[in-house]
Amino acid sequence: MNSGFKHILLILSIALISAHGIIAQETELANTKLQAAYYKDQNNLERITAKLLIKSERYEPFANAEVHFYSVKDTTKTLLKTIVTDEKGEATYILEPDAKASSDSTGQVVFAVEYDGNPTSESASKEIMVTPAALKVTFFQEDTTKFISIEAFETGGGDTPIPITETEIGVFVKRTFSYLNIAKEATNTEGKLIVPFPVDMPGDSIGVLTIVAKIEDHDLYGNVEAWGTINWARPVPIADEARRGLGDTDAPLWMVYTLIVLLSAVWFHYAYVIFLIIKIKLAKHHI
Repeated sequence: MNSGFKHILLILSIALISAHGIIAQETELANTKLQAAYYKDQNNLERITAKLLIKSERYEPFANAEVHFYSVKDTTKTLLKTIVTDEKGEATYILEPDAKASSDSTGQVVFAVEYDGNPTSESASKEIMVTPAALKVTFFQEDTTKFISIEAFETGGGDTPIPITETEIGVFVKRTFSYLNIAKEATNTEGKLIVPFPVDMPGDSIGVLTIVAKIEDHDLYGNVEAWGTINWARPVPIADEARRGLGDTDAPLWMVYTLIVLLSAVWFHYAYVIFLIIKIKLAKHHI
């Protein structure tokens, strides 16, 4: 075998190894995962929240990636908006009035969320099918007993709302930084849920309390909530005490007494020093 043929074989081997490396590199893309959910808040504001994750050792938020939001009807997709994920890997699209124009005959609305991928990460997608729904919170009283009434109904099937039956609804009291759960029960055959009002719960100074009703992570309705406010709770008076502050003319009493003692000690030392000086001078004069 001559040297020229060996040289050719060497070049071919290097080329095959390089090609194998490139193919392996192209096929070993990082796994991605796309999560998406539908939300409707107490102001009837609707949004779709997407969260993109990428796997290294474990799944972590994938920031600065473009996520596309589509409305879907049959096989036609209409781009609604493209949003870049934040440092948590999240992107939120607020539904515009015409974004739900793709409702089918059943009243369902279909959305798709997609990430196209890049040279180092694979693509991902998620489809959401939502039946538009709403909740209504009201209050009523029978004799001396007070109740919370929650109505749940579908809103996409025409002019007449359709009751949402046998669906679990969480009832909460809105606190400053959280929600306190007071009930979690299913609606009846009329799409209603009635629970006692927590009259012993502390409210504001006039007893106002905000009640929150939620459908959470439902396969058909997604996440829906509604609020209701009434002054049936236990009033908590606002503390109206005159507080002595450091910068006030009425300083705290302990500070006044401490200052008197300290100043008295200082003036006593001044007087004692003056007394000693006079005594020394008199002693020298007698000598």
